[in-house]
Amino acid sequence: MKKIMSYVLVMVVLALCMPLIVMPVNATSYPFNITDSAGREVTIQMPITRIIVLNTDTAEAVKVLGAIDKVVGIAEGIKTKKSYYFPDPDLVNATSVGKWDNPDFEKIIKVATNATTGVIDPDIIVIQYAYTGATVKYGVDYLANGLKDYPNITVVGLDFYKQDTMCEEIEKLGKILDRENKAKDFIDWRKGKEQAVADGIAEIKLKMKGELPNAILSYLRATYLGEAVEHLELNELRRYAWSYAYGPKVFIETRYKGPGEISTRGPGSGDHATCTMAGGYNIASDLDMAYPKVTWEWVLAENPDVIIRGVYTTGWGWSSTEEEPKSIVDGIKSREAAESIFAVKDNRVYAFCNEPLYGLDNVAGLTYWAKIFYPELNLNPKAVYTEYLTTFMSISYPEDRVFVYPGV
Repeated sequence: MKKIMSYVLVMVVLALCMPLIVMPVNATSYPFNITDSAGREVTIQMPITRIIVLNTDTAEAVKVLGAIDKVVGIAEGIKTKKSYYFPDPDLVNATSVGKWDNPDFEKIIKVATNATTGVIDPDIIVIQYAYTGATVKYGVDYLANGLKDYPNITVVGLDFYKQDTMCEEIEKLGKILDRENKAKDFIDWRKGKEQAVADGIAEIKLKMKGELPNAILSYLRATYLGEAVEHLELNELRRYAWSYAYGPKVFIETRYKGPGEISTRGPGSGDHATCTMAGGYNIASDLDMAYPKVTWEWVLAENPDVIIRGVYTTGWGWSSTEEEPKSIVDGIKSREAAESIFAVKDNRVYAFCNEPLYGLDNVAGLTYWAKIFYPELNLNPKAVYTEYLTTFMSISYPEDRVFVYPGV
């Protein structure tokens, strides 16, 4: 009887365990659909083994997910422009397929075609920015239209440069590449850094709230009772109250062609999202355009507390001598009537290298900007950037380079 009971028990245990042994965990079923950042429904027909990337932000995302070895095609300049992010053997087998803003369809088709069979298997995707419009050559619509006769080449629109959509996009790419665990690791890390910024700003705002009544009282006593007490002038009081409610007023300058034409960033742009998440108020918020142009006279009238000049540097940041970023800051300060702006009065004009601002490293850019807006924040942007580089890109932080001037 005992032998029979033992046999039955063993069979029950095996029956319970066998499904765990045979059935794969979290297996991806094909085909499946996913909605890209352009709102297009994309079908992934089979496991992706080949990737063509047309911009550095996407290449960075693919590397973070541990799939850089799958890249078979790249836009010109990705490896040369960002050799510091993609050292050998990264991208060593990738073929050039044109420029990021002018892809070569013939080269894309050639790379996608199996050299032995002459067939294009549906195991390949091409990733481009999610800009829409049939004539926008650096956008997904233009790319999809050019490859419409090749349905096995799957075109996906993902940006990887906006703070507010980054986690959603990396989650989607993780699903497409069957790297969901890697995507989750990155998202969890990133959200922790975002929360550190949000918590720090909330703490400062709480302190400001406590000090605001005293500032108002001091002003009223000095103005109406004539008491010789330390107080804020009206404009300072308004500025303090505004900063408490909305954050410091920030002007983001991206290009200067003269006092009559200055490029900035508005709602819908990556910089606007960074500014907002870092606790700043973008003075271009009411322009209702992602990439507006303004005049210096308009900037003077808006009187920002902080000016940030974003710069695409020729290398990875600036040299440690700081000569180049200093000349940029000095140039802004020397413009007509610049001395009347709070940002210039308070020495809060900054040159910022765009490298840690776009791409999956932009949480480091977020931390830098938060520290610029709130210098008292107990945050270390350099440490965040270093952690990203070592953990997700397997490279070291460049101690001899400068990413923001003046330093924070």
